[in-house]
Amino acid sequence: MRKYGTIVCKHGFLVVAMFLGVSIFGNAQSIESMQVKIYHLGHCTDLEKLSLHVGAGIPDIKHMIDFNKGLLRFPEGSEDAKAELQSRVTKLEAEYSTYDLSALKNILLRKNLEIVRNLLSECADTYQDKSAVSVRLLQIGGILEDLSQTEDAIPIYRRCLALDPDFAPCSESIGMAFLTLGRRPEARDAFKRTIEIGGFSEWNSKYIGTAKQMLEMMNQEDENSKDVTGTKEATSMQHTYGTGFFITSDGEILTNNHVVAGCHNLTILGGMPVQIISRDPASDLALVKADHKPDQVAVFRSGPAPRIGDTVVTFGFPLPGILSSEGNVATGILSATTGLQNDIRYVQISAPVQPGNSGGPVFDTSGHIVGVVVAKLDALRIAQFTGDVPQNVNFAVHWSEVRALLDEQGVRYKKLPSLQAIGTRAIAKIGAEISVTLDCVQ
Repeated sequence: MRKYGTIVCKHGFLVVAMFLGVSIFGNAQSIESMQVKIYHLGHCTDLEKLSLHVGAGIPDIKHMIDFNKGLLRFPEGSEDAKAELQSRVTKLEAEYSTYDLSALKNILLRKNLEIVRNLLSECADTYQDKSAVSVRLLQIGGILEDLSQTEDAIPIYRRCLALDPDFAPCSESIGMAFLTLGRRPEARDAFKRTIEIGGFSEWNSKYIGTAKQMLEMMNQEDENSKDVTGTKEATSMQHTYGTGFFITSDGEILTNNHVVAGCHNLTILGGMPVQIISRDPASDLALVKADHKPDQVAVFRSGPAPRIGDTVVTFGFPLPGILSSEGNVATGILSATTGLQNDIRYVQISAPVQPGNSGGPVFDTSGHIVGVVVAKLDALRIAQFTGDVPQNVNFAVHWSEVRALLDEQGVRYKKLPSLQAIGTRAIAKIGAEISVTLDCVQ
């Protein structure tokens, strides 16, 4: 038997049976469960209220900063609004014991960021659908951008897009973040993807409209800059080299962002031009495409992740013009699943790498991709600080970062579980078949 609308008081706790849908005549265990739910709901409600309270002060601080800079003016007859704003800001200054408005704004932003992150981690079970989580992720990304941490906001927006691909604000926010960072090709692609989603809701229509405006602005700026773009003399051009490897039969190649950044001309296979599709400086990855159909493409590891101590094999084209042009293979182990200072974007490997190895594949013993070579530790610089030269300390982009980029770009890459070791010679053959030298003219 259920009684709805009845409030039961036990040990000082109010249990709303109608809300929880649990019989008020249940046993002690069910009552205890209801009490836990009530506490949880109350905690989440308190966090929501606190977020609203803290968040409400941020626009006031921003407006006052703009007013003091002369960027905001109150129209005649709005003295009351001006006085009310000044009063609210004065109360915030007293509450947080600072009269530095910029510092106060950052205090409120950081506090609200912590609250919203707690809401997402502790109270997501109270949301009715995924759109509520998407909005919360947008809020976190927006706060990070306000704190000038735009690089950190991009993974949050990507998580939002992965959760809800048809939610245009996620994609548009990625575009705006890329534009802030000066990454115009990525911004343009994100705005185009936003428009393709379709304006089937009020939110989508609003953000798609913004994406269209931003694309028009970027196109106009590109037109205006054509006349002032200089051409470098051939004698001043510099060649830098890296490695990449085919990941699809359509000619898509994965490499490092720093291999392709700043290239006025990028080629493979003796002069074949390649087009940059996507760059992600945060993880130092880039996706480029050649008009070439490779005979073989990389296979990525699925299933259980590699573990510390597992054997890894690298392949690349280091020191072109000095070392062998047929490519170099090296073996080592997975030394750590994080990079310098526990950076989760990278892994540490002991396989030797040289300049030119950047962007090359890192294989497991089944010949499956588990990373992308990214850097070697600057031994001489470390020796200056420690008095000792480090040995075989190199880094690769973490397999999760690699898969995240490919998934975001909609790349249909091959993946298989690693069930059987095939030997270094066989892995070297795979590396030679899928890898290419990237020639960047800067």
